[in-house]
Order: sequence, then C-alpha cells, then structure tokens
Amino acid sequence: MDYLEFFDLKEDPFRLTPDPLYFYPSESHNEALSSMTYMVEQKEGFFLVVGEPGTGKTTLLNTFLDTKGWKDRAGIALVLTPRLSPEEFLLTVLDDLNVKIENTNKNEIIRAFRDFLIENSMLGRRIIIVDEAQNLPDETLEELRLLSNLETEKEKLLQIVLIGQPELRKKLLMEKLRQLNQRITLRAILNPLRMNETSDYINYRLIKAGKGSVIFKENAKKLIHKSLMGIPRLINLISSRTMMAAYLDASKQIKKRHVLYAIRHLSDNCTKKGFRTATVRLIFILLFTIAFAVTVS
Repeated sequence: MDYLEFFDLKEDPFRLTPDPLYFYPSESHNEALSSMTYMVEQKEGFFLVVGEPGTGKTTLLNTFLDTKGWKDRAGIALVLTPRLSPEEFLLTVLDDLNVKIENTNKNEIIRAFRDFLIENSMLGRRIIIVDEAQNLPDETLEELRLLSNLETEKEKLLQIVLIGQPELRKKLLMEKLRQLNQRITLRAILNPLRMNETSDYINYRLIKAGKGSVIFKENAKKLIHKSLMGIPRLINLISSRTMMAAYLDASKQIKKRHVLYAIRHLSDNCTKKGFRTATVRLIFILLFTIAFAVTVS
C-alpha cells in the first residue's frame, strides 16, 4: 500500500507547487486578494504586496489570475525575471502584451505602448505584474512610475502590481524613489500564519486533497507552528515529512513524536536535546534553499 492510499488521500496535500486550489484565505491573504481585485476593478494605478519568503506570494498571484477570469479578461504582462534595464523591461512587457514594434529606441517604445493602450482602452484592462520586485534596478522602478502616467482624463490606462520581499518596502523609502512610493495607492502585507490559522491551514489542505483518514493531533500542529514561525511553505515541507514518518510508523494519527522525527531527519539527525537548534538550522537551510532557487531562476 502506497503513502496516499494508506491515508485515503487523492493527492499530496502538502506539495510545494503554488496551486490556487490550495490557496488558504488567512486574514492577511484574503485581504491582499480582495485589495488586488479591487485595484483592477477600480483601475487604480499601483498595488504593492510584500511578504517573507514562503508566505504564499506566488500562490496569491496565481489565485488572483484565476479570480473572475482575469487571466482571460485582461491583458497581463507577467515579469518573473525583474533584473532588467528599463529598455529590457519595456520590451518584455510589450512582448507579453503582443505589442509589435519596429523601433527599439526607448522613446519610440513608450510612444508605441501609449498608442496601444489608448487604442485598446475600451477592450479590457492592461496589467503589469512584477514578481520578486525587490530585484528591480532603481532606474527600472522609476520607469514604472513614468509608465503609470499613461492615462486618459478619466482613468489610468495601466495597472501595476509589485510583489516582493520586505526589502522592497525599504527600497521604496529611498529618497530617489519617493515619487514612486507616493503613487502606490493600495498595499498589503502577507503575514505568517497565527497558531489557529496554522491548525486550520493543515486541515484545509487535507480536505482539499480528499480529507482521507489522517488526523493531526493538536500538540503536533502546535509544534509545527512553533517550530516554523507560521511560514506556509515550511509548514508544507515539515507536514509532508511528518506524514511520511507516520506512514512508516503505520499510524494514521500524526503525533508530536512524528513531527520531532521529521525535524531531526531534515536537520542532519540532531538529537532530541538539540531540538531547538535543529529547528533553527532547518529554517535557515530551507530559507537558503528558497533564496538560492530564486537567484538561479
């Protein structure tokens, strides 16, 4: 009997892929999703979302794109590799929006973009979404501010969403980016989950995966929350390993000892006395892996 069959599950409830089906509407995540939707519907200019690595920014983005069919209703330029010069950034955006240009001179690019937006203003919204926006060069961020000036007498022609880590907020406070910071009309912060949210989050993902017969004991969920500071991606990783520990133990109840086993397993088999050290090491290992993956991509 394999792992999923043992727990009567249809799929792995704690896989790390940013699947909108598994979007958990915590207080801060639900607020961010509602604000992003409002920003597009009301044609506001700038929207900022920040959160620590692993708090669900990409899942939030994918959920937004699925909400109300924005993926099909709006022209969306999604920039996932933001280390681009202003000219490279503009060309990437125009390519995503299928805007054809003959001249790559910056002034001509902006003119072509403006003409495109005006001509198509009645055909739907145009949205630029930048993920990992803390990596945008300062001059490219300033270019985004200039793009936000593209408007008619009644409305903005372009909505811009910046998604990034907390250092993006600090970056926007710099004097040279003050004008851009003032243009941001809506802001959201994705907070780590609280204890009650962590418990609900684990149950929510189990239900989405088919509910099955697996039961996480309350002390196990408390330990997961305490150890991983409410970071969803880390909760997924340790919960998956914890269920594997329970599977090897032929137990459908996830107990505290299974969580301890999973943490030790992911922390070079540290002893129980070294549990707190193991937890800290686990967090740093996982955050380093996340940061490295982002850098490589």
